Amino acid sequence: MNLLSWLHLPAFLFLVYLLWRTVGKGPGLKPVFWTALLLKLGCGVALGWLYQHYLNIGPNWHQMGDTWSYHAEALKVVTAAKENPAWYLKFLWQNDVSEVKLLWKVYSNSFFFLKPLSGLYLLTGNSYWGSGLYLSLFSFWGSWFLVGQLRTYFPAYGLAAAVAFLFFPSTVFWASGVLKDALFMGSLCLTVGLFLKLYKTESSAESGKYILFLLPCVWLLWRIKFFLAAVLVVLLGTYVLTKWLAERVEGLRSRHRQLLVWLGLLGGGAFAASFAHPTFNLGFFARHILWNYRNILEKTDLSKPHLSFPDLQATLGSVLLHAPEAVGQMLSRPFLWEVGPLSYQAMGLENLLLFLLVLLCLLERIKERKLPPLPSFLAVLLVFFCVAGVLVTLPTPNLGSLHRYRAPLLPFFLTVIIAWGPLPAWGRKLANRWG
Repeated sequence: MNLLSWLHLPAFLFLVYLLWRTVGKGPGLKPVFWTALLLKLGCGVALGWLYQHYLNIGPNWHQMGDTWSYHAEALKVVTAAKENPAWYLKFLWQNDVSEVKLLWKVYSNSFFFLKPLSGLYLLTGNSYWGSGLYLSLFSFWGSWFLVGQLRTYFPAYGLAAAVAFLFFPSTVFWASGVLKDALFMGSLCLTVGLFLKLYKTESSAESGKYILFLLPCVWLLWRIKFFLAAVLVVLLGTYVLTKWLAERVEGLRSRHRQLLVWLGLLGGGAFAASFAHPTFNLGFFARHILWNYRNILEKTDLSKPHLSFPDLQATLGSVLLHAPEAVGQMLSRPFLWEVGPLSYQAMGLENLLLFLLVLLCLLERIKERKLPPLPSFLAVLLVFFCVAGVLVTLPTPNLGSLHRYRAPLLPFFLTVIIAWGPLPAWGRKLANRWG
């Protein structure tokens, strides 16, 4: 590691300081902030180290998993950028690849990821580890921002959100370091948090400000995973629009009528979008899901546990028919007893933890004989979780990949499951005992 790899640290520490300044004055917030931040940064380092030493299939960068493939490709871009800075600007703005031969096509999200990653490599002196710190920090910033908004507007769900977004193992691990998922997690949480602020504000000036902040977040989210970005923006955009209409139309004050309006806007939006671009056609989505499923299945080691949807067809009806199974498999596979490599056993342990949290939630609800009030905003996020779960599970028979893809989505489900279970009450009792 050369001197240039260390010169960026003051800038990194300054960003940490700015983020720390946003921490409120509530009891225990600062210890939670530092613990969660150090855990996130540590996971970013651990991810690279594990792929380099234990999860690789060969000695060169491209045999050490996606994270080190990004490193190898970013080095190509940075080398060419130093030799020809004018070309680098064309690479950033016009997708010019005349100076380098890259692994990915210009339309792929992996190609796009090389743009911010190469910028970080220029900043950190080609340091994989230093660049990973910035990506982990961005992911943490988004998570911390969203947890803060949920804690402010829905206090009963604040503790659960902190556990789900800041401390749940796979969410912290896979959304860290040099992976697209770190950018996805950060932009996803920032987008959701800003939509929540937009929904809650009564000021037109503040609404305009939040929309301006939303635009780059949505753009980044779109470039990383456009199909999930489309689902999220349509769900939350129509939700905010429904509130705006309800405030101006007397006959829409009823929650049931607002639900009907929201569903109508969703249906109308989906219908209009299907004509606006072939990508948003529901038939295209179904065909793309089946194509991805078959393509990835061919490359999957079938001796390891994997998902199988032999009856899946390229129709919307077939996708809907398989949807409940897809969400269930995403939450439960691999099982702890399934034979597989050590990494699969670790996934199985987390799935066991997830099962116990769901079981505790069910037992608590049976004991209380009622469901707590669920804010409509969180209900919409649960819809997003289910739809996104189907879209990432059906095309992904490889359980290792699926575990990584589900990581940024899980907290939306876990926030409700944990909040409805006994853990918040246990946490309050523990805090009172030590307070």
